[in-house]
Amino acid sequence: MSGMRVTFWSARLTRLAMLTVTGATALSVAACGAPNNTKPATSASPTSSAASSSSPSASANGKGWGSGMIASVSGDVIQVTQQTGNATVDFTPSTKITELTPAQLTDVTPGSCVAVRPTRESADTGGTITAKSVRVSPAAEGKCPEPKHRAGIAGTVASVADNTITVNGTDANGNSSSPTVTVTDTTKYTKQAATDAQALAQGKCIAARGTQDNTGTLQAMTISVQQADNGNCPQPGGSRHPH
Repeated sequence: MSGMRVTFWSARLTRLAMLTVTGATALSVAACGAPNNTKPATSASPTSSAASSSSPSASANGKGWGSGMIASVSGDVIQVTQQTGNATVDFTPSTKITELTPAQLTDVTPGSCVAVRPTRESADTGGTITAKSVRVSPAAEGKCPEPKHRAGIAGTVASVADNTITVNGTDANGNSSSPTVTVTDTTKYTKQAATDAQALAQGKCIAARGTQDNTGTLQAMTISVQQADNGNCPQPGGSRHPH
């Protein structure tokens, strides 16, 4: 009887030893396998980062504009010299091209469109408006274009008498108004009219708007061209810079 008891405990001890060895082996395998599971995740991150860095920027195909002096025209490609460097502008037969030329008060007639920039003094006082410059253009289907900014006055010419122009337009708040503009001997006049690609020539100034592709080229929808003033082209805001 006592011999059987000894055999029974010996068998249990043997099984316990085997289980202990098996468990230790499993833990050892798991411990060795853990680093192998983390390595693919680490090596995958550079690939993912490289893919995201090669994608185009959000502004690559956004709206764009550019202005400067025409350096050359070849086919439908214009090379433009800007204050910040060179730029490329592409145009097509559907691009709307207009040209600004010198004008005078007699070019301002009832029914035409005007964009008036007031002198700083009259703009600051908010009283009588004295024109620093007047740009006149023909109405399209009896309508004048909406002003691109509210710094001046834009609208349809209602009447011209002596040195005053009455304009039917909108005020800074977008409300209808009919301000009277006073012109002086120093008021500068220009007129804008539709033209074609023949007006695009080296040495002239352009302002183009359209979409910019991912190479930085501006695909122009509209182009405004004008003669340089003593080798200078206007910057946005109306000032000029030399080339």
